[in-house]
Amino acid sequence: MAFSAKVRESYRAQIKGIQDAGLFKQERFIHSPQAADIEVEFPAGSPLKKVINMCANNYLGLSSHPEVVKAAHEGLESRGYGMSSVRFICGTQDIHRELEKRLTEFLGTEDTLLFPSCMDANAGVFEAILTKDDVIISDRLVHASLIDGIRLCSAMQDSIKHSDMAHLEEKLQLHKDRRFKLVVSDGVFSMDGDTAKLDEMVALCEKYDAMLLVDESHSSGFIGKTGRGTHEKCGVVGKIDIITTTFGKALGGASGGCVSGRRELV
Repeated sequence: MAFSAKVRESYRAQIKGIQDAGLFKQERFIHSPQAADIEVEFPAGSPLKKVINMCANNYLGLSSHPEVVKAAHEGLESRGYGMSSVRFICGTQDIHRELEKRLTEFLGTEDTLLFPSCMDANAGVFEAILTKDDVIISDRLVHASLIDGIRLCSAMQDSIKHSDMAHLEEKLQLHKDRRFKLVVSDGVFSMDGDTAKLDEMVALCEKYDAMLLVDESHSSGFIGKTGRGTHEKCGVVGKIDIITTTFGKALGGASGGCVSGRRELV
């Protein structure tokens, strides 16, 4: 047996080290719908406690909205529970394409491709469109899923100080001879809550012939005049080459995400 007492003890020591450092996370079990007020079991086996929930991304309260729940029931009844297949074999339904078209219209892009989550979208997009002849220039505070996706790609990797447009221009000048340059940013930065300077970024990308990818997970549905996201707030709808976003936050709290942007990239 490979999982010997020695191996087990090594992992136990690692877990204890995480606990001693105050970094071990224990799950809170929610016994009610996701909402601003929830019933929680914590620690496991404890009586339920009513608490105010201030750490969910259910920005518009749609995850348990009656119309969303009703639509989910109708979808189950008309199309079943799951596809039991990957998309490119026999896992694409008409409603997938309908959603892609509506997202394209909503985000102001050319085309959209659905993913199981925005984490999956961020994991898949870089490797698909870039090679070792290209460079990725990312904000140093981008989401961890973008960092993971960038690591999977063979393109050269560089970064800029957070929201520092002068530094971005320096890096675009530095990498001017690369085949393709892709600038990467969050729309709303999830840990700090500030908004990317997308209007300035678009201007620099146009000046130096670079593409721009923005993760709008923390802005889709409620940022901007009609909720389209940071690119609407900054007045650059139609000028972002790639948008990745999620349906797991403001847009109902379900799983799912997408890559949306230039038709050829999608």
